[in-house]
Amino acid sequence: MGGELKQVKSKRNMSGRVLIPVVFLLLLAPLVLLAVWRMEGKAPSIESDLAAPAIGKTPRTVTVEIREQGRGLKDIQAHIAQAERDILLDDVQFEGSMLLSGSGVESHRLDLVLDPAQLKLADGDAILRIQAADYSWRNWWNGNRTVVEIPLTVDSKPPTITTLSRFHYINQGGSGLVVYRLDEPCPRHGVLVGEHFYPGHPKSADEPLTMLAFFAVAYDQTPEAAIRALAVDQAGNEARAGFSYRIRPKRFKKDVLNISDRFITQNMRPLLEAAGEVPADPKEIFLAVNRDMRRQNGETLAALAGRATPVMAWEGVFMRLPKSANRAQFADHRVYKYRGAIIDRQVHLGADLASLQQSPVPAANHGQVVFADNVGIYGNTVVIEHGFGLFSLYSHLSSIQVTVDQRVAKGDIIGRTGVSGLALGDHLHFGMMVHDTLVNPIEWWDAHWIRDNITTKLNPAS
Repeated sequence: MGGELKQVKSKRNMSGRVLIPVVFLLLLAPLVLLAVWRMEGKAPSIESDLAAPAIGKTPRTVTVEIREQGRGLKDIQAHIAQAERDILLDDVQFEGSMLLSGSGVESHRLDLVLDPAQLKLADGDAILRIQAADYSWRNWWNGNRTVVEIPLTVDSKPPTITTLSRFHYINQGGSGLVVYRLDEPCPRHGVLVGEHFYPGHPKSADEPLTMLAFFAVAYDQTPEAAIRALAVDQAGNEARAGFSYRIRPKRFKKDVLNISDRFITQNMRPLLEAAGEVPADPKEIFLAVNRDMRRQNGETLAALAGRATPVMAWEGVFMRLPKSANRAQFADHRVYKYRGAIIDRQVHLGADLASLQQSPVPAANHGQVVFADNVGIYGNTVVIEHGFGLFSLYSHLSSIQVTVDQRVAKGDIIGRTGVSGLALGDHLHFGMMVHDTLVNPIEWWDAHWIRDNITTKLNPAS
């Protein structure tokens, strides 16, 4: 009996000794899981929108995005350092619990205003330093920390523009060219006509700071329009320089066109049916095509300015449609009357050339096709880029015989004349475009004008 009692006591003692570690492990496990959870090791990410590592005389705002995927952000500091000076730009602290929740803030945006004058920064090198920490238990409860240092150049001096070309005579509605030299590379430079900007391009690889810019004086800009060369450097410093020019005023033809219901039904309604919903009122159909669609189509063509290439592909005069007669001129001002009342005014920004029906249309000069499709009132249209933002446009074609990105030589057949779009008879609507502005094509058919206004500026020795 006594032996049995001893055996029972022994089993109880053994079970007690086993139970203590089990209880300890059960109590310890949540703490281990908590530690693992709070010891996450992914540091915050830091990204800025500072495209060019330079700041100039004008204050510049730099946006910094900080993101965290763990327990939340704890603190953020932004400094700018130059020589022995370290300037605190911003210091953000996020409230949270180190034990459990952290801050819960997963992202934060800083808008840092870099004003060299206010910060008393001298021209030269500087460093923008951004650091951020989270609520992780890593690094002895100091959290994961990310430090990003961005080298900066402080530059308060604007670039210098020296105009090299002379005698700039521009017709109202016409084209111009200016050649100029910069004293430093600039991401944005060109010519301002009024407030309309025409970008410049390096003249050649051998002369990277000698620039040229084709520009235009639109038909509706007056001879008093201000024309200036413009350059903006990496730091945002802007310089403007005047040069000698004269704008010759031009008088444009005015026409009054009477619109009938039959014309609207036969010529305009189909364009809207192809595009979508058609209004019931004939007057609204007319305005939807002649005003709204015309504007939209013009925007489509102007957007091709982004396809400009920094190489001059064209040579000599631009070809005109062979054996053709003028049917309408550039900048003809048209007044439209419907049932005796004026309902619209538009300007014809091209030259209408008529020859035999479905005549072959040659490329006016060497270049690359950047558009070959149907575009509303212009119908089947081809646009060729000839370099430095100079384009030729061919519309109302019955057929297109080229494709986008195809290189063509002067005289290559690109299509045939027709009546597509808003055309009343078989003809070619031919246009020239400088950057995004339609200009008078007659100038580009004139060898004398090209020599005096373009060639002698590109090659002064000639």
